[in-house]
Amino acid sequence: TIADDCAATLYHFISTDLLAKIAAVLGEDALEEQMKRRADEIRQAFANEFITPAGRLAHNDQTSYALAFLQDLIPAEHDEAARRHFRQVIIDADYKIGTGFIGTPALLPALTKLGMDDLAEKVFLQEDVPGWLYQVSKGATTIWERWDSMAPDGTIYEPDMNSYNHYAYGAVCQWLFECVAGISPSPDAPGFAEVIVDPAPIPSLSPVSAYHDISQGRIEAGWRYADNEVTYVL
Repeated sequence: TIADDCAATLYHFISTDLLAKIAAVLGEDALEEQMKRRADEIRQAFANEFITPAGRLAHNDQTSYALAFLQDLIPAEHDEAARRHFRQVIIDADYKIGTGFIGTPALLPALTKLGMDDLAEKVFLQEDVPGWLYQVSKGATTIWERWDSMAPDGTIYEPDMNSYNHYAYGAVCQWLFECVAGISPSPDAPGFAEVIVDPAPIPSLSPVSAYHDISQGRIEAGWRYADNEVTYVL
């Protein structure tokens, strides 16, 4: 998984970039410019330290690639190669998720962003440990704290840390809602004042439908795949 130095640099960038956006909303122009400059410095430092001339990230792990691509930290000259390395990392893991708490929310959205829905599908539908559907196969109706909270033979894993109702890995629901169903708020109009509808149809998940109630009413979207065609409903 990701190393501390890379994780710290990524989140240094994420935090700084977010602060610049907050400053813009608040009209703090000087702070906004200061944080933008700092974010640019971190972006360059990340590339210098963690991206090899061949476009491979230093720790070559799923979390590093996912967060770096989501945050647009891969320079254009390394984009194609980094995509290949990211794909290979997923394949080498036999399509099993290899992320922890900070990488899990980013992995499938990053794959979808890059047009790698084939990989996102295989990771999401993985029925072995670690995988979301392994829990479903064991009768889970909530997300577990550990991928292996219950062994294949039904044995309960009993360390001090073993919750059977734990949100962290449930972050996959954001990908299901925003990427698969395709409903997300516009970053320029908070509170769903404007809605972006941009689904990524994955045939094996058909049919898909989702809704979200807001002050103006209900947003509902879905799609169905049949006979090599996708039918959208909005």
